[in-house]
Amino acid sequence: MAKQSIDAPLRAAWTAGAVLLALTTCSRKETEIDLQGSPSSYLVTFVGDLDEKEPDFLLTIDVDPTSEQRGQPIETMPIGHHGSVPHHMEYERPPNNEVIFVNAHQKELTMIVDIDNRRSINIAHTFEPPAPYRFPHDYQRTPNGTRLVGFLRSDGASPDPNEATTPGNHGGIGEYTNSGELLRTVSAAAPGLKKAVRPYAFALLPEIDRFVVTSAPMMESSWADVIQIYRYSDFSLLHTLDLPVGRDAQGQLVEGSQAAGFGPRILDDGTVFLNAYGCAFYHLTDIDTTTPSLEMVYTIQTDPVPHIGKIRGACSIPVRVAHYWIQSVSDLNSVVVLDISDPREPFEVHRINTPKWFKPHWLAKDKASN
Repeated sequence: MAKQSIDAPLRAAWTAGAVLLALTTCSRKETEIDLQGSPSSYLVTFVGDLDEKEPDFLLTIDVDPTSEQRGQPIETMPIGHHGSVPHHMEYERPPNNEVIFVNAHQKELTMIVDIDNRRSINIAHTFEPPAPYRFPHDYQRTPNGTRLVGFLRSDGASPDPNEATTPGNHGGIGEYTNSGELLRTVSAAAPGLKKAVRPYAFALLPEIDRFVVTSAPMMESSWADVIQIYRYSDFSLLHTLDLPVGRDAQGQLVEGSQAAGFGPRILDDGTVFLNAYGCAFYHLTDIDTTTPSLEMVYTIQTDPVPHIGKIRGACSIPVRVAHYWIQSVSDLNSVVVLDISDPREPFEVHRINTPKWFKPHWLAKDKASN
């Protein structure tokens, strides 16, 4: 494929690489965090053309602090599709000599990309979802190098007759080898739900043979506000838990704050902390028991939404650094930092406001440095 013009207008870029954030805390307890290390030298992005006339493309950018070309493009690789809605890739770079999974969402395409040679990134393989599942979204690497893949929908009608998209049935989960061979699948359908579960993002806990999955939409108009717990060894769905409505500092309900469970992250004690897109926050404990506990612990106050089809707040992809939870909040044009030393009682310690035209959505951290 020919190289993509760097001057082509860009709609968006989703990155798996370095995010530099200064944590200026006003916490009750000052704690130093060791973030020393050698920064990664390049950033991998997946970019869409603004008017969708040119192919979407993968792009590597020089981010080496010592480089005279820092901030400049290194290599582009057109994917051969227009208007694919470049979307999720893995949150962290895999080990050397391993590929990374990338999502061209609107084309229902997963790309397996070799990024070891930053000057010659290569799409090694692509695959479409296995029937009846549709629209792959998120990827989670397992310790043995396989990937969990969430599918937002499956063939058939949604249990909610008001769902506007077709197909709109419950999504599911698959596991693939590093080379893209399908190993197994499971439906996310659970008895009694009036809305479809749309597997969005994962938290994998191999030590207790569990993984946690959130439920949120992309193009869909209806979804279940739940999280699910599966047993990894046999892909059994064990629990489906409703997200409680968030409350403000005065204890008043914040309607809609529970909408769309989003980014689960594993804490050092093996529990899981997560945000909803509607900006309520939750702490999941007792995950390997018959009675797991999901507690609403914090809510970021945002404006109510004008109509039912929109989710308030837009608390999107977070990143955890030690006991700090760094949260993008698109509707507030800000990045909010919470201290979660006690995950049952988070509190805000810092907020970075961005220009009104910039709506933070995705955060990722360079594992090699700060």
